[in-house]
Amino acid sequence: MTFLEWQNHRGTSLEAVYRNKYKHLRKLAKAKIEHRQEEYWGEVCEGIEKSTKSNDPVTVFSIIRRLKGGSKRLENIPIEDKNVKLLVSSTDQLEHWREYFCELLNAYSTVDPCVINEVQITIASRLDLERQNAQPSFEEVTADILKAGGEPVIK
Repeated sequence: MTFLEWQNHRGTSLEAVYRNKYKHLRKLAKAKIEHRQEEYWGEVCEGIEKSTKSNDPVTVFSIIRRLKGGSKRLENIPIEDKNVKLLVSSTDQLEHWREYFCELLNAYSTVDPCVINEVQITIASRLDLERQNAQPSFEEVTADILKAGGEPVIK
């Protein structure tokens, strides 16, 4: 109200009076707010301290959670697409993540068929060497090996 009085009397001889009155009330309100904030935090700290001394962690953590305030849910945070456009709706975000992971996981690559054949030949020759050098112990002889006439079956 005093601010309006000051603004209504701008340019008049009473402007300085209303301006000083407004400044005084503003300083008074600021001091009372700071005092009340100190009282409030003192009360909160006393509550936490009392709960701690009485071995009541549930109350301590409920006070801390209340002071911390609610956290944003990750689903509600907007994300940017390729065009730096913010996606707010969950359906748009879901579509964005589908495209992102589709591109990430389905990367196209060209592999020379000769390389694939070389890898298969290398694996087969390595298995042949292992078979020739390995002498199985009595426990390692399986029924499949005996049925195949002593040769292990490789599929």
